Amino acid sequence: MNETDGRRPDRAPSSLKGWLLPLVAVLAAALFLPSLGKLWPLVDADVTRDPDELVPVAREFLESRGFDLDRFQSSGTVTVSGPLTYLESAFGKDQVQAWIRDGLPLVMYRIGFKKPGEPRALFASIHPNGSVISWRKLLEEDDPGPSITEDEARTLARAALVDGLGLDLSGWVEKTVAVTERPDRRDTSFVLERLVSEEPEFREQALAVVAGDQVIHVRRYGVAPGAARRAARAAEAPERAMQSIGFVLLGVAVVAGFWIFLTRLRDGKVRLARAALLAGFIFACLLATWLLQTGYLFGRWEPLWPRWVSSLQYLGGRAQMETWMTLVLLALIGAGDALDKESGAGRADSMWALFRGKVLDPAVGAASYRGFLVGLICGGVLTGGVLLLQMVVGAQVALQPRGFFFYALNSASPALSTLLFFLNVALLEELGYRFFAGAWLDRIQRFRWIAILVPAAIYGLTHTGLSFLPPAEPFWGRAVVMTLVGCVWGWAFFRYDALTVVLSHWTADLFIFNWPRISSGKTGLIVIAMLTIAVPLIPAVLGGVARLVRSSGPPASVRSR
Repeated sequence: MNETDGRRPDRAPSSLKGWLLPLVAVLAAALFLPSLGKLWPLVDADVTRDPDELVPVAREFLESRGFDLDRFQSSGTVTVSGPLTYLESAFGKDQVQAWIRDGLPLVMYRIGFKKPGEPRALFASIHPNGSVISWRKLLEEDDPGPSITEDEARTLARAALVDGLGLDLSGWVEKTVAVTERPDRRDTSFVLERLVSEEPEFREQALAVVAGDQVIHVRRYGVAPGAARRAARAAEAPERAMQSIGFVLLGVAVVAGFWIFLTRLRDGKVRLARAALLAGFIFACLLATWLLQTGYLFGRWEPLWPRWVSSLQYLGGRAQMETWMTLVLLALIGAGDALDKESGAGRADSMWALFRGKVLDPAVGAASYRGFLVGLICGGVLTGGVLLLQMVVGAQVALQPRGFFFYALNSASPALSTLLFFLNVALLEELGYRFFAGAWLDRIQRFRWIAILVPAAIYGLTHTGLSFLPPAEPFWGRAVVMTLVGCVWGWAFFRYDALTVVLSHWTADLFIFNWPRISSGKTGLIVIAMLTIAVPLIPAVLGGVARLVRSSGPPASVRSR
């Protein structure tokens, strides 16, 4: 803010009493931390296992079915099933959790087996309790096999469902039979169904595919009624509308950012090298996160190709899409830095100092300390907002994990993936919403609160459809809560600086997305999760140690002799 525009300049951060920020942070933490399990209730199953731990279970099962897995490579991922959202709304969390404990296929580890040069991959899905949910062997169209009768295929299919999945078929009804004539064999598919609940309606189906005289695919899965699926699609309309409005407004801000970037670049006011390096660093964080998703990369491996070719194709495609975002980010960083320099506010100084490796810079340490505290305050605001909506309008939260949680759960290194991905998110969002948009709005109009509220509102709107954020209902609840959180970050940006806001965003995300490991009950995972959460405090700790060492040394008069 210019001192000549009729507004008071920012007060120095030191004017805020040193005890007030930590006191508010402690109170916010007392609300936020005990509520993690209420805001992000986890399915009643162990989703923190390394999928590779279940590879022996899947391998032993498939080999017991007569499949040869010699020299096959393997990898896996954890996921949740589609009907989970319907079941929560129709039956409530307690019933859904009971079904999950009983082995209903709502949470599963998918284990794949592939062999170089062999197109016939195999897959098995294992419930966290160790029971088998499905298995499959991919066959080629022209693989030979006998053409057995429908009754013979039915006998094989039912035996596989009983012996392989452990189903009691006395309550199941055969719904469909499909016969496909291949060039050198006959494939017969059977779908059986049982009624789990009549009102509300919920059915479970089981699929069995017999290729020739071998059962190659068996799967059980829940099915939401058609009316419920249509109602869910219809209910998405207002949520999608809000999110789309947010993206339109975000697009307007991006256009403004490009205009400012180009005009300042013409005038020689854009420090292009530092903006490009920071944008490239953010992109590198995202690329490293993708590389750590070994289960997903394995799933995209075409075994008739060298594995690196499939990985390169996937990563290249993702990189191509993200390149445009990186260019947008480059413009916003350059524009925001130019505005910061013109205003003389210096809100980017500590961020650039850290980016140049000056971890012991006092401004960097102060931003680290404040950022961690503001992150806790944001958690408290989010918690308070959700609890208030629950009391006033009966807001609901959804069972997790969903969405971004899987970046850590399905990573070769969950701790590293959490750090990299959410540092990318924190930089991307705070440099866009606050460092550029907030500073730009502050420059073109008189009221600071507009510069805080408008970016926060757009931030809230664009987060409306993210299923991993609370509350799940009402549809507008996420927008309201995330707008409140965005206002805290806007206040912190103008009160302190950009690095404080980035580190606070990072801190809040690390608390949230390490929750599955914190709640796992496994000492090793809990310790690693807590150390991961503490990473944003490293500059503050190192700076404090450095000051302590300096203060404990001999007086300057002695050192000068």
